[in-house]
Amino acid sequence: MLHGLFGSAKNFASIAAALTDVATVYAYDARNHGTSSHTATHTLADLTQDLAAFLAEQKIEQPVLIGHSMGGLTVMNFARLYPDVPQALVAVDIAPRTYVPAHAAEIAAQKLDVKPFRERREIDAAMAEILSDATIRSFLQMNLVRSEGGGFRWQNNIAAIENSPERTVFPGFIPPLFTGPVLAVRGLESDFVTDADTELMKFAFPLLELHSLPGAGHWLHHTHRDALVSLTRGFLQSSCQGTTKG
Repeated sequence: MLHGLFGSAKNFASIAAALTDVATVYAYDARNHGTSSHTATHTLADLTQDLAAFLAEQKIEQPVLIGHSMGGLTVMNFARLYPDVPQALVAVDIAPRTYVPAHAAEIAAQKLDVKPFRERREIDAAMAEILSDATIRSFLQMNLVRSEGGGFRWQNNIAAIENSPERTVFPGFIPPLFTGPVLAVRGLESDFVTDADTELMKFAFPLLELHSLPGAGHWLHHTHRDALVSLTRGFLQSSCQGTTKG
């Protein structure tokens, strides 16, 4: 499971726990996120090779690759480069195309110097002057950790992320991109996967199973967790040989 921008492996913890009876689940923090190392660049090519290295290190064969947003671009690009490796893909609210780099407010909020603050509510009040959405602020604050001096610090390497617009550039491809089973789940309140994107995905993935969730936005793995778990479980059991336990 690969998390999205500004996230970490723990974003999928409850989903992973809900699937451990049918699959062996792996997750890691992407570079410049969580507890992973900070690097100068944060391109899609970087993230894709990090995934390849992780699979080799863990000796994982025929994986089902699940990714949200940035993580979804990573697993789809991995399948483009190494089509014989994945058994199947799950793309959560993302399409195989280039996106204009966004999230200026989220980046600005994480540039806030949090060392002087002693309480999270003080940080939230300062962030609210930059980012009005309380749900997104709460999500970003999952990247706050205590420093040795008792204050706070950000785990994410915001400078590298901001300076790597290539992170959202998806290479061109001639369909099909991947011929194995693909589950795509999009939120109808999100603009990350449009109706035109769904047509693109049908060409890219001949075995596409597409689900649209009413009322769901981009962070549907939080707001519609049970629906995503149910769809993923059914997909694993019906489409993926050798993945499920038992």
